[in-house]
Amino acid sequence: MNLSEVCDIIALPAAVKDSVLARRDLPELHQAERHKRLLEARSDWPQAIPAITAALGDDPDGMRMLTFMLLRAAETHARYRAHGLSDTIFADTMGFCTRFVNDHFEHYGSFAFRWGWWMPRQVAFQEFRFGALEYELVESEGARFISIHIPADAKLNPAALQQSYQLARTSIARLAPDFAGAEMQCDSWMLSPVLETLLPAHSNILWFQKSFELLSVNPDSPHAVRWIYGRDDLQPSAFAERTSLQKKTKALMLAGGNIGAAVGRLRDHPWTAEGYARH
Repeated sequence: MNLSEVCDIIALPAAVKDSVLARRDLPELHQAERHKRLLEARSDWPQAIPAITAALGDDPDGMRMLTFMLLRAAETHARYRAHGLSDTIFADTMGFCTRFVNDHFEHYGSFAFRWGWWMPRQVAFQEFRFGALEYELVESEGARFISIHIPADAKLNPAALQQSYQLARTSIARLAPDFAGAEMQCDSWMLSPVLETLLPAHSNILWFQKSFELLSVNPDSPHAVRWIYGRDDLQPSAFAERTSLQKKTKALMLAGGNIGAAVGRLRDHPWTAEGYARH
């Protein structure tokens, strides 16, 4: 798969695709390719991004970094095919880029890519989107676990969640047998117990919480603001009030409160009715 095909399969906006294709032959891109081997191992990622960023040079809108990473995605496509992963899974996984350039346009009025620091996960074949959710294979200090991430466009209804959990388990067992039985964890504002006071009982976010057994709570985490309002550079008085959650979060923070975040362990067999019934 070539760079243009990657742009198409992830539905990159036309203006962004044009920007990417215009940069693919820049000498700075070729200079940065000297460091692409550093993307292969998690232990090298802290070196990789600064080295690549320096080689890319002046990149105010992040389009050079996006081009560099999409070239790596094109190279990774062969691994998807070799492991029997569909082009749908490839597109959903690499579509991370499309979500974030569109998100920037929605909240700032221009296309930009600020998430190059996160994308080693996708191009190193260590994070995949299976249906609603993303799953990152993490090995640290001899321990293995799977970190669940929640895309902004994820459907969190019961059927979508159950399908995602089951597809992830079966797919990961095939592509990374060492992670077949690894514990799945999620660190997110969406697991915060505070949300029970802000959301209606039928909320899909609360249904998502039922999949997890809480391990720890961080009441001071500020991350909810970024995902609820689309940006984290505003004071609470300037928060939007388009949704019920935005209104209630704004009131909570103006009163000195905070949503925080929590870490949870995915319950056993959450794709079955019995898995939820044990909650």
